[in-house]
Amino acid sequence: MAYTFRDIIDSLPAEKKQEDGLWSKFVLRPLALPFTWLSLRLGLSANGISYISVFFSLAGGVLFSLNGFIYPLWGAILLNFFSVLDCVDGSIARVTRTAGPWGGWADAVMGFIAYTAVFLSTGIYVYLRTGWWWILVVTALTSSANLLTRVAYQIYKNIEGKTAHGTVSFERKLADNVGITGFMMPALIICHFLGGVEYIVGFNLLFYLGGCLLTIFKLAKKANLSHSIDI
Repeated sequence: MAYTFRDIIDSLPAEKKQEDGLWSKFVLRPLALPFTWLSLRLGLSANGISYISVFFSLAGGVLFSLNGFIYPLWGAILLNFFSVLDCVDGSIARVTRTAGPWGGWADAVMGFIAYTAVFLSTGIYVYLRTGWWWILVVTALTSSANLLTRVAYQIYKNIEGKTAHGTVSFERKLADNVGITGFMMPALIICHFLGGVEYIVGFNLLFYLGGCLLTIFKLAKKANLSHSIDI
């Protein structure tokens, strides 16, 4: 079946449009539109795009970790293209009606990998230019906090089911605006040119560590966890 641009645009539900961050809504989704159309023409599946996207995040992370100017620039560009592909796979799944548990899981895992690649590569980037060894500890802590938040949410989701999504809607909206589908990605390019990647590292630590603690407290309180859970 030949899908049109209109088919792709109309496949995005109203609730998904409301959840999108500003960067996703005005930049990533418009950029993803031609890539979605091309992927459909080539017969690529949503899962296939998810698998392809991980190479962009890993390659981007490695290149951004290198010294010099050109390699990190290309790294930042590849990481930003990952964000575009993160929209493409969802669009393909919706327009072809092939969304499923495996696809959602694969997309989530690719996102976890991308976050880790960004956090660790920014730490190495700053370390190579300043010699601050502790910046590597900071970025490792940031990455761990982000993963812990997501694991805590998945456990909570197993308890609460469909109502879990609404519990953290504000937090998800905020994360979408500043994370790998938000302003952090173009900030990598801007700060590479102008300087200040260390400020991105500092912001990420405060945002994700603070968010981790607040989210876990909120979920525990919401679920009324008065006993330990055997995982």
